Amino acid sequence: MMTLYFQHGWGYDADFWMPLQSHLPEFQHVCADAGYLGAEARSDLPQSPFWAVGHSAGACSLLALEAPHCLGIISINGFARFTKAEDFPEGVPERILHRMIRQLDRQPAPVLHQFRQMCGEAAPILPSTLDRDALKNGLTTLAEMEHRPLLPRWKGRLHSLHSPDDPLSPARNGMGADVPSITLPGGHLLPRTHPQDCATFLTRIIKNASSV
Repeated sequence: MMTLYFQHGWGYDADFWMPLQSHLPEFQHVCADAGYLGAEARSDLPQSPFWAVGHSAGACSLLALEAPHCLGIISINGFARFTKAEDFPEGVPERILHRMIRQLDRQPAPVLHQFRQMCGEAAPILPSTLDRDALKNGLTTLAEMEHRPLLPRWKGRLHSLHSPDDPLSPARNGMGADVPSITLPGGHLLPRTHPQDCATFLTRIIKNASSV
């Protein structure tokens, strides 16, 4: 049974993947958790061949993965850089992330609530166990990540599913023009709002790769 290794984005946890996983019974599932919502952080990679599946910032971080058993990466609502630069005008100004980091010290719940509403959740439900340090570290990492130079490493093994109506501007064009991609209107939370479509996309990629 093929293993899928899931890595969620900022402000979520391993449970983010449950709607998508329910449509993928033919695979074994291993989930990373950044510890943002109070669970113990975990990121142990499978020791047998696997496909990595990342959402948003999780997909970006997977580009730096050093794992000989990784057969490829499937990015959903992902990107290779988040913050604005001269050659990346669609990025988010870095000052916005630094303001969020400062606000997390005072009121982490409202910051996360606002972010998740922006992503498309009408009424986010947050636990009382938010780890503000983990959340701050995640934003700091996101502000610094520049993984576009890593894209050639995954040539032929990186696939992108993204939305032209994604509210997060860095994610609207996926991983870039040179990466095989499919667009699906639906916003930034496709694994939760369109799990069947994501499962079909993911399964087709893996089956096609296996038949080569």
